Amino acid sequence: MSAYTIMTLKEILEEYRNEIIQEWAHRLHEEVSPRYSDRPLGELIRTTSEAGEAYYFALVHDDFTRMDAFIEKITRMRLQTGFSLPEVQKAFELYRTVLLRIVGKELESPLLLGTLQKINSCLSYTILKFSDFFQSLHEKVIRDYAENLEREVEKRTAELAASQEKYRVLVEDINDGYFVVNRRGLVAFANKAFCDMHGDSMEEVIGRPYQDFVAPESLPEVSKIREERTTTGRSKEQYVYLRRCRDGTYRYTENKVQLVTFEEETATAGICRDITERVEMEKRRLRLAELENENKRVALETLRQLMVTLSHHLLNANTIIGGMVRRCRRAKTRREMAPSLRAIEDQAKRTEIVITALKKVTDVKTASYTPESNTLMIDVAKEIDEALMKGQGPNSDLPPPD
Repeated sequence: MSAYTIMTLKEILEEYRNEIIQEWAHRLHEEVSPRYSDRPLGELIRTTSEAGEAYYFALVHDDFTRMDAFIEKITRMRLQTGFSLPEVQKAFELYRTVLLRIVGKELESPLLLGTLQKINSCLSYTILKFSDFFQSLHEKVIRDYAENLEREVEKRTAELAASQEKYRVLVEDINDGYFVVNRRGLVAFANKAFCDMHGDSMEEVIGRPYQDFVAPESLPEVSKIREERTTTGRSKEQYVYLRRCRDGTYRYTENKVQLVTFEEETATAGICRDITERVEMEKRRLRLAELENENKRVALETLRQLMVTLSHHLLNANTIIGGMVRRCRRAKTRREMAPSLRAIEDQAKRTEIVITALKKVTDVKTASYTPESNTLMIDVAKEIDEALMKGQGPNSDLPPPD
């Protein structure tokens, strides 16, 4: 390297601008994910060009204004097209991979050390800023979806209630059972619909105690209502109970009753109708609502675990990289510096493996964030070990030690 003038970071970014943009865009298109591969290459070149300009101002002038604006733009763009958080984080990490190859070729210590620290600091800011903004937007999408779903459920429930009311009126005119129970508690009159509802003939119904047509579990409540009505004249006019049918089954029934005069004595007259289907439908609706709420809870918990996982691995990587940069500063030769540079590259490799593992995960396994904490994160230790055993991750393009 001593045979030519050493470039500054500013000169590198200007000299290699087109090469960085083209390599970054093509690797996005070919390596990151099927979603990136489906995007037009021209679009990726435009976004990497805009991101490259933002990184230039951040790295050269410490001006993150353009980077903040680009993060907002790319977050909204990728959320709208269904990209996941790890996919876009890996896209940002690719810039580090592309730039480190060129920086390692063009710079020497001590300028190289400060440049690496600046690049890593800039990338840490970018990824953390993007992750926070992506999470907040994604949570808003989930909340909006939940609110829209709730409104839709309320609308459908109201429509169903209105439909049931119209159906109920129609059934009362045609198929509802009508009955009269005298003061002695015997059925004095019943129409055909009442007999059909219970599976008995008219002869089998008339003269029998009303208790014969009530399920044992509903009998105490029905008897109490009848006692109040016959003694005080005041009781519930409409109630739901389980009727007992001839075949031994119990079915939900709605009664609407009042005191009348029948055969010159006070009696209780009522209209009854079968509401078993309605009750079962309500039970199903409640079960579906509970399932939907559980799905929302699981989705939010998984998102939280994902953020804890990413924060854990990124903070670990950042801590190690910081330590290695300090070691590099103390190194006097390239040979002394080489292990630290390899450690920095290893952390970039591990970060890329974590993001890839999270992108591909289908069976979420969790582990405690710390032994003393109840906070969980997604366990990708096995995937990291397997990837390192296979030698996955970016190959080093840094020069060998002197």
